[in-house]
Amino acid sequence: MRQQALFLGKTRKEDSEATYQASARTLALVSELRGLGFGVSEPLLHALNTLDEKEQQTLLDVMNEVMGTKLNWASLTRGWLVPTGETVWDHFVTLMANVMREKSEVSSGSEEDSRVLPCGHYIPEGTFDLERYNGCPFCGTPFHTADWTYRGQGTKLRTLQLWDEAQMRQLLTDLLLSPVPLDASQRDSLKVLLRYYDLPAGADIKMKETRMLVVNNLVDMGDDASAGSLLATPTDVLRYLWYRHTGHIQLIEPRTLLHTDRKNQRYEWNTPEDIDRHVDAKREQLKLKYDRPWCHRVARWLNAQTLSTDQQLEAMHPKREMWVRMIRALRLAEYARRPGYEHLRELMDRFYRKDYQVWQGRVDHYRLKNDATETLRLLRQRPGLFARSLFATMLTFGREPVIAAFREVLPQVPVRLLLSLGGQAENYFDRNAQRIARPLSGVQKDIQPHPLLAHYTDEELAAMRRDVNGLYLEAMRQHFASQPLPTGAGSIYIDPALDQIPVSVGDRPATIQDTACALQGTRFKVEGDAVRLFLQWGVGLPAQHLDMDLSCYLLRQNSEISKSANSEESANSEISKSSNSEIGESSNSEEPEVCAYFNLSPKGARHSGDIQHIPNQVGTAEYIELQLPVLEERGIERVVFTCNAYTAGSLQPNLMVGWMSCEHPMQVSNKTGVAYDPSTVQHIVRIAESNLSKGLIFGVLDVKAREITWLEMPFDGQTVISVNTRTVDAYLRRLRAKPTIGQLLRIKAEVQGLTLVDTPEAADEAFTLLWAQNPAAVSRLLIS
Repeated sequence: MRQQALFLGKTRKEDSEATYQASARTLALVSELRGLGFGVSEPLLHALNTLDEKEQQTLLDVMNEVMGTKLNWASLTRGWLVPTGETVWDHFVTLMANVMREKSEVSSGSEEDSRVLPCGHYIPEGTFDLERYNGCPFCGTPFHTADWTYRGQGTKLRTLQLWDEAQMRQLLTDLLLSPVPLDASQRDSLKVLLRYYDLPAGADIKMKETRMLVVNNLVDMGDDASAGSLLATPTDVLRYLWYRHTGHIQLIEPRTLLHTDRKNQRYEWNTPEDIDRHVDAKREQLKLKYDRPWCHRVARWLNAQTLSTDQQLEAMHPKREMWVRMIRALRLAEYARRPGYEHLRELMDRFYRKDYQVWQGRVDHYRLKNDATETLRLLRQRPGLFARSLFATMLTFGREPVIAAFREVLPQVPVRLLLSLGGQAENYFDRNAQRIARPLSGVQKDIQPHPLLAHYTDEELAAMRRDVNGLYLEAMRQHFASQPLPTGAGSIYIDPALDQIPVSVGDRPATIQDTACALQGTRFKVEGDAVRLFLQWGVGLPAQHLDMDLSCYLLRQNSEISKSANSEESANSEISKSSNSEIGESSNSEEPEVCAYFNLSPKGARHSGDIQHIPNQVGTAEYIELQLPVLEERGIERVVFTCNAYTAGSLQPNLMVGWMSCEHPMQVSNKTGVAYDPSTVQHIVRIAESNLSKGLIFGVLDVKAREITWLEMPFDGQTVISVNTRTVDAYLRRLRAKPTIGQLLRIKAEVQGLTLVDTPEAADEAFTLLWAQNPAAVSRLLIS
């Protein structure tokens, strides 16, 4: 489904005399799929017709599971498009009334008992209208669930294709050979495929993160020798061991995990002692404990590596602290004394004596001495690292000598790094541009302009940008010129939508997309006058206090938020849930506005109510509906979509978030508040289990253009007020500065002499939006 296809595999009955008259049962299945927002191609229709009743029902169950139709989609408020009128005063009066009841004795059977809810809270007369709620309006505990959703309101269907074994194996090959890191959806797909298919013969897996998934599969199958052959350096071994231990595919150090976990425990009811206990428990989980078979396995891997000892030691140096802990836990010093482990013995001996030199140390030494000749000589030895430090080196030693040295190693630089340089040069060499970085903890950080920019004139900085872009374009032309053309290829079709989709390089989205594989920066056209955001969480968990919040910012032109996502000020100014209320329709001030649990009904937006406790196993939901004509009339330019964890911890694994759009008004139940219809879903993502972030920005709506840009931008903070919109703007500029798929395909057409045509049917090579939904295939063509 991530590739807009169904694979029936061995469940499909092979019948040489296939019946092309669809049965009533098959037509009923197609009707059910239509209600979920999916159509079927003609080959898939014929294939579905060959399935028996049980197989068709299994298929439908999978589709319903992916779209979440069996979950609880009831909201706190019934018919929530009509505001309830609750105020801060209602919450205050209710709080005081419950405090007074605790201090006084109320006899059983009194008239007040009818106003006492199952959660134990007393709702005074004249405050909340209880007929409007499915739960307690004071503490956010739901009392009712709904196991149904609306169907078929959507006006556009996603056509599913039929896939066979060859296409599944091709997808496996594309994922394995992807020249860029796989995102969470692709990693999940690769894990599934590796269970059923063998590795393609001769597959050269370039990305280290991809190799970790393959190694894990080989180790589970007991093939240690093949797994060891994929671990070329000690860093690969450490990365795999840490991935197996923590679930993080990148090498995030223990102190970073503990620091992030401490921040995520911020919560109004958590005392410092509570936080310390939780962090201590996390520290205990991170302790390394290995049995003898694992110790022996790792010792063999390190001893068998073909790198020289000097190369191994240099690779180990950046993570020396982690290696000290790992060596002790794996008893490597003991195994190094055994016969046949001479290479490991030398490695351990020199590691502890620190008897080695580090290439990066020599580079830094000559850089600090301002020795351009020796610095550039060393950088030419490592083209990839040269590319990563190109901009700073240009500012340090000047444009001409650095560009000349870099041009010598240009053919050896990976294309993905050149694409990154081409997309970042514009902002980097701008004194006033806001730049951001995304460290391993996942939360974007603001970066000030490089101080050396002040030593160059505008003309010199413009020349640096031109030089970098010239190198990038030159490399891309060489790249496409070296690609063989398919036999008889003379024309090409490029979908115009591809001109707006940035090439995915280094984004590493951590959310899983189960119904599509859209790249970050993809723009979705709003179909009607309303956009409905949704949030569903708590699936499979027992009833408990677990509060996730759906919110959005309503921004006028040039409106900004001064609080930074990682500032202490924002951490100390979170709005308490005790003030969960509707402030009322806001004025037209220039300050940014929020639609959230503490402001349920700003003009042009409606929130379904704040749920703070989840029911048993089925989860719960919140919604926000945005009325675009009203927002446009008010001068709202953009809306930033966010979700965050209010309670202690990070975003709940398997949390689903996205938005719906429909040409016609979408229904809301006046009985249960259900407002979810899978057929109207434009985009939906699921939080992966290894998530570290407290909050997530998942989309930005351009009100006037009626266009939503999907992005994945984690942020720190307990509520939406922790978002820094300047960082959001910088992230959007970064995405839009990247080369797009359409731009690269046009360079390909120009270099290879292909004629552009207007329809895919008339082209020898057709690149459509459906093709772009396989990011691994896109990367293999454009970047490999």
